Amino acid sequence: MKRFFRFFISKQFLINIGLIILVWVAIIFGELWYLKSHTSFGEQIEVPTFYKIHMDDLDEFVSDKGIKYTIQDSVYLDGWPKGTVCWQYPLPTDSSGMHIKSGREILLSVVPVNPQMIKMPDVVDMSKRMAESSLEAIGIRTKISYEPAVEGKGFVLKQQYKGYDIKPGTAIPKGTRVDLVVAQGNNGTTCSLPNLVGLTISEAKERLSNLTLSLFIDCNGCTEEEEPNTIIVEQSPNGGEGVSVSAGTTVTVWANKGE
Repeated sequence: MKRFFRFFISKQFLINIGLIILVWVAIIFGELWYLKSHTSFGEQIEVPTFYKIHMDDLDEFVSDKGIKYTIQDSVYLDGWPKGTVCWQYPLPTDSSGMHIKSGREILLSVVPVNPQMIKMPDVVDMSKRMAESSLEAIGIRTKISYEPAVEGKGFVLKQQYKGYDIKPGTAIPKGTRVDLVVAQGNNGTTCSLPNLVGLTISEAKERLSNLTLSLFIDCNGCTEEEEPNTIIVEQSPNGGEGVSVSAGTTVTVWANKGE
């Protein structure tokens, strides 16, 4: 037993223990040096804000920041300065708290100087999901709103651009946003229905503008320019004082040129 304890306090044993400790210290410091020199371990660089910087100024902007950038695509945005950055990843440190290592590549999207024009397809009467997928596939963004309608719940009633109906085939910038009005279905609410007979088409539209009703016009022999001033001679369903219909009901009116 004494020989056993003497071995643990012997000079040879202590030298071996010391060598083992020195080897482990060398390995640990070597690993730390390798990580720091080859992977920038522990380094943190703030991500600057690229928003609204023109793409011609990007090289100068990153020259002293130790980072790189790649413009991966272009996105059209109304009112955003052309040729400037409108999106980046990673996000700026001041808003996200994110940091990066030197040499990291920042992905950017810019607003094109001359946006690519594409033709608007016809998505009316498509389901909401199909319409969104069809428009997204060709680079058009969408905003969804809902309108009461008796039939066609979940289907597109109108396609609009900047607040106006947009006809299929109209050229618009790629990346722009189109508003889709989707049928909400009959939600059980009712709406008063005025008598439209004797009014012009223009007056009828104004009368229904604040009501949750849709208007379908059958104007016999009138042109698009003449239609607003044509007099309504019949409507269905009939309206009047005390008459109510389900919200979203389509009111059909007939008008004849010259009446």
